[in-house]
Amino acid sequence: MVNKNIPQAKKSVETASYAVSASRREAFRILLEVESGHGHADDLLRAPRVSALAQADRNLATTLVLGALRWQIRLDALIHPLLTRPNARLDPEIRIALRLGAFQLLYLDRIPAHAAIGESVALAKIAGH
Repeated sequence: MVNKNIPQAKKSVETASYAVSASRREAFRILLEVESGHGHADDLLRAPRVSALAQADRNLATTLVLGALRWQIRLDALIHPLLTRPNARLDPEIRIALRLGAFQLLYLDRIPAHAAIGESVALAKIAGH
């Protein structure tokens, strides 16, 4: 089921040619939908798009989504003071990309830092930022 009310950034995530792993791309898409109120993580993680991923990619996408949601308040608290303008309102795509990168750096010891950072930057670029 496709929701036509999902922000334009979602379409960009699906069609861009940046080098982003399928698991991170799907995690980003799911977190965008959750953030905008267009779905629940549990349902979206069982969607055909996620089921079509390889087992390792499904596992990573699930870990990223559930981890970013579980630690969202802590991640935001750690990210906030590092911003050049801490009181500025961030676009949802940037907030989610930062959370995904921070979650991987802080909680996933098998993810290289360059992959966490590089793909988070690519996700932000794909979303038009």
